[in-house]
Amino acid sequence: MTTTPSTVARAGRLPRIAAAVAALAVAAGALVGLAQPASAAAPVVHTGSAPAGTTLNPGDSVTSPNGQFRLVLQGDGNLVEYGIGNVVLWASNTPNQPGAVAVIGKNRALDIMRNGKRLARWSAAGTAQSTRFDVRGDGTMALFAGTSAIVNWSSYQDRVPAGNVILPGTTLRADASNARTLTMMGNGMLVQRLNGAVAWLTTTTIRNYNAYTSVQKDGNLVVYSAQGKALWATNTSRAGAGQLLVQVDNNVVLYGKTDTRSWSTRPVSGLLWPVESTKISGKFGDDRGAGHVPRYHQGTDAAVGTGTPVYASATGKVTSVVANNASYGNYVVVTYGMTTVLTAHLSVLQVKQGQVVTAKTQIAKSGNTGQSTGPHVHVEVRQGGTLVDPLKTLHFR
Repeated sequence: MTTTPSTVARAGRLPRIAAAVAALAVAAGALVGLAQPASAAAPVVHTGSAPAGTTLNPGDSVTSPNGQFRLVLQGDGNLVEYGIGNVVLWASNTPNQPGAVAVIGKNRALDIMRNGKRLARWSAAGTAQSTRFDVRGDGTMALFAGTSAIVNWSSYQDRVPAGNVILPGTTLRADASNARTLTMMGNGMLVQRLNGAVAWLTTTTIRNYNAYTSVQKDGNLVVYSAQGKALWATNTSRAGAGQLLVQVDNNVVLYGKTDTRSWSTRPVSGLLWPVESTKISGKFGDDRGAGHVPRYHQGTDAAVGTGTPVYASATGKVTSVVANNASYGNYVVVTYGMTTVLTAHLSVLQVKQGQVVTAKTQIAKSGNTGQSTGPHVHVEVRQGGTLVDPLKTLHFR
């Protein structure tokens, strides 16, 4: 591969990036808007693991071995895990408790304590003492007794915003399972795995130790050597700042500033219309007249009778299942990468939130619920949160 300054902007050498990550670990305690209380003692950073018997005071943290995942006890009493780009991956939900501490006990428990009162606990039954608490390179956390993980936290990160790096030893996951991962290896390779098998990898040669991947603000995804030399790139600098996303459809996709795909590890087949019909009764943007809120139609209506099967548009994850909404009636939202598809006015809901679906999965049956004047399926599509015309995004089955 040949790269030039016009296609790859250097992200800087690894030592400077590692130093910046370490600095973030100290500063992360103020990220939720509450400054750390004044203290004479500097915050303590436990790298990779903290032994049982450790008390985390405000500002103290436990990080993954390379510092990209950080569990921080904040000044407000909230114990929060941050990922790349300061994305919140997990929280103890104990805010507004200044002075609280986190105790990694030898009693097989992690406790949030304030003035002798327990605010939260995560524990496991048994007799063997707990020995350590780990934050791993894939964002998961665990309390150990010897070599056995007795309490597990399945937190994960599936996306990296532009302007951040993926350091060696870091693994991104599409969901809480290990079925779909992307790992920056210590030997210099960026590797995608599906169910443990290698599905894609960069053409970087091995033994590029401490190489890292940069999700750049110009739209490029670049693997750099530890010395800052570009080893591999997508050459998508015109796409602009977006994000890299490990998706549940077995793809890893780089999105540009308009949330459109600029590069992916696997071919993209497109999204399908949710019903087996081409009849349209209401188009996107139609003026529905005064008194309608919103006045202009936000989606497209499929003219089908009650009980018609409604399907997912591709492999994606169900993010909302809502019954008896005043406007939409019963509706389902499925997320496909940066695109969401909402189907509404349904008579029967057949999926659950968090469920992974495919284009053959029946998610509901059409109906006439909510503010509907007759049986149909209302379809809304958003890309990066922006409404778009469904008929320009979805293809008829």
